[in-house]
Amino acid sequence: MTTEATFVGVKLKNRSVLASGVLGVSAASLARVYREGAGMVTSKSVGPRKRKGHNSPVIFDWGAGLINAVGLSNPGIDDFVAQYGRVATDFPVIISIYGEHEEEFPIIAEKLQVLPHDFVELNLSCPNVSEEFGTPFAHSEEQTAHVTRIVKEVTDKPVIVKLSPNAPDLVRVAKAAKEAGADALCVINTVGPGMIINTNTAAPLLGNLWGGISGTAILPLTVKCVYELYRNVQIPIIGTGGVTDGDSALQVLMAGASLYGVGSAVYQKGLGIFREIDAGIRQFLGDNHMQNSSEIIGLSHRSKTYAFYRTQNQTQAPCSTGTHKSASSPFTVLPVHMIEKNRDGRIQTIFFEAASLFSNNQADSGSAWATRSSQRPLPGQFYMLWIPGVNQKPYSVSYYDGRLIGFTCKRRGCFSEKIFQLNPGDPLGLLGPLGQGFDLSHDNYLLVGGGIGAAPLLFSAIELQRMGKKVSLLFGAEGREWVDWIDPILARGIPDYREMIQYCTEDGSVGLKGMITDHLEEIIRQARPDYALLCGPELFTKKSIPILKKLEIDGQASIERMMKCGIGICGSCSVDHTGDRVCVEGPMFDFQYLQRMKEFGSYFMDESGAVIDGGTAAVVNHVADTT
Repeated sequence: MTTEATFVGVKLKNRSVLASGVLGVSAASLARVYREGAGMVTSKSVGPRKRKGHNSPVIFDWGAGLINAVGLSNPGIDDFVAQYGRVATDFPVIISIYGEHEEEFPIIAEKLQVLPHDFVELNLSCPNVSEEFGTPFAHSEEQTAHVTRIVKEVTDKPVIVKLSPNAPDLVRVAKAAKEAGADALCVINTVGPGMIINTNTAAPLLGNLWGGISGTAILPLTVKCVYELYRNVQIPIIGTGGVTDGDSALQVLMAGASLYGVGSAVYQKGLGIFREIDAGIRQFLGDNHMQNSSEIIGLSHRSKTYAFYRTQNQTQAPCSTGTHKSASSPFTVLPVHMIEKNRDGRIQTIFFEAASLFSNNQADSGSAWATRSSQRPLPGQFYMLWIPGVNQKPYSVSYYDGRLIGFTCKRRGCFSEKIFQLNPGDPLGLLGPLGQGFDLSHDNYLLVGGGIGAAPLLFSAIELQRMGKKVSLLFGAEGREWVDWIDPILARGIPDYREMIQYCTEDGSVGLKGMITDHLEEIIRQARPDYALLCGPELFTKKSIPILKKLEIDGQASIERMMKCGIGICGSCSVDHTGDRVCVEGPMFDFQYLQRMKEFGSYFMDESGAVIDGGTAAVVNHVADTT
């Protein structure tokens, strides 16, 4: 396998490029970076005359990247040519140039003709000198085209045009550059300008007050711009901005870049970053049976049927959940391990290998892992499941044993229909675990579930049994076909589960006949629990709580609400009158809280935020699933 590449006729040992502005002051500095593993290097931008740049501080690490206002310091084109010409450059080089006026670009490019170099980069997009030079040329398709055209007339080197994400219409500017003769594009430079204020002094920290933003924070913008240009402008692209590891480089290549630029990461991780990223890409090639890194380029455009590609680091940026017990909830994509369906195929449980989901040892069980682990799910918690290119919805954990984790789904709408089309090996994203779990501190439990809503109670029952607690189960549904999915899951974790479970079906096809609430009081008297857990349709929960309270049984119930983000940001699942978020403060609430909740069993808000009236809260997730 190889990561070697040919870019506009120039052979490279790998697809990495040192971005302009980083360690590119001299040819010796560029040679050092090339020896450390870069596939190609870019000089610091050189202009028509000597320029000292801005006062210090010129660079600051603000935590999610760098902000810089170096200010295009350079010796001027004449001194640059003299200094650069004294050093042999037997490696691929891009010389970056800028001008205060359009007509200065061809003058500089022509003077470079005496030097050994492979590309000329037109820096039309520097954001930290706009106060001095005015709006960057890259904001105008006319100016971009004009500069490109007049430079192409004086140089025999391929011309790379560096564009700005701040352009009003990036695609139109890129097309103008291509039509004017550009051989390649570079996006996105730095973003901004932005500002950092030191709160000890209330003073802006940079000597120039504001500067360009680079590093991790701008990666999504880089990926988006590359993706958009690859789709609309058929010209090679260098994707630069936020590339700090193998995964971010892969994103840029998959979006459509032929090469990836590395800048701020040199400060963050040192010069070894080039070999580190290249090794990560080689690992990706090997793990996914690819022979050449060219197979990665534009991969996200090739098909709407997304495959599962194995990567070195599948856990992406963590999402904090505020009051959630764990410090972070990672997003991970896993291949479906196995699928278990009920008899008529209308309910299924999708299993994943838990060892791939959690990095720490999976052998523990019982109450110990519930308090010791920050990432393993607690009974009652849920995950947001993401189908690539489709949607994301919340699903409770129905099974977990340290080896497998399972989620049970009923076929009832657009999203669940897509889940039913999945096969083992297909990718599915998991964000979680999220929310609060059940209270498992009592001794004798009654678990009451209605329909598919009973799913989280199965995981709860298995864990309570492992903890040595007494457990009684009462599950109800319309008929046999809606409860036959339960036994196979319970059997995985509780060999003698039949001794603790009773069914209730409306048609009497299995167990007791009628509604759960018809038999609940009698079951309570038989089981004599000291705590109850309820999951199911909201009207069922609302009718069951008074029966339990009448017999002095306290407990918790799970409720469902419209969830878009799952991490407590969007507000879609906030409830009246408290404003509590079901995805963070819930989905488990104690009986007293629910009885005080204004909307409980009465109304809910749909995906738009509009109130849906009249006791239909029981079908909130059905409404969500069909949209």
